[in-house]
Amino acid sequence: MKDIPLMQQVLGENWHELPPVIQGHYQLQQGQQTNNVVTGTMHIHYPGIVKPILVIVRMMGGLIDLKGGNLNTRVEKWTKSDLPLTLFWKRIIQSPEGKKIVFASRMEYQKCNEIIEYIGCGFGLYLKLTVENNKLVYRSNRHLWQIGSLRIPIPDVLFLGHATITETAISKDEFELDFKIVHPLFGETYRYGGTFQLCS
Repeated sequence: MKDIPLMQQVLGENWHELPPVIQGHYQLQQGQQTNNVVTGTMHIHYPGIVKPILVIVRMMGGLIDLKGGNLNTRVEKWTKSDLPLTLFWKRIIQSPEGKKIVFASRMEYQKCNEIIEYIGCGFGLYLKLTVENNKLVYRSNRHLWQIGSLRIPIPDVLFLGHATITETAISKDEFELDFKIVHPLFGETYRYGGTFQLCS
């Protein structure tokens, strides 16, 4: 299994339903291609009321507290030979004024179509992945705080809410990302999205 891209292992047979541009976004194979890069322009929006929670999440290394459009973005992903079930991410977002934010995380395969995305301080998010109408969809399924081998579950509603991430091919070379968080009481609390291209 080590020569199969991690996301292909997560999705199983559904991997083959993804358009080539989205497959290429995750085409990292141990012992072969071990990193790739996509670039694009993003927009980020959130209501001011969630700023205190967002500050806490940023202190742990998660999400992005820039706001607005035309945010130049570079996303680097890589694997390590000694951690074959882990995908590392580094997102670099820069505003037109030059402010730069780095959002780093790692995704660890759990079972079936489930992963955990960890940021800092042992904080993570369970995500279930599906392929729907040729789109890759992530859906959050609770947060967690890991202390050693102990995982403490935390309901999504205690933070910004339930997250959904959708990646949609818009051409043979580009895909669109839509990330949103919706709270059952407060509605949409956070959203970002954009269009990305694979770097050659």
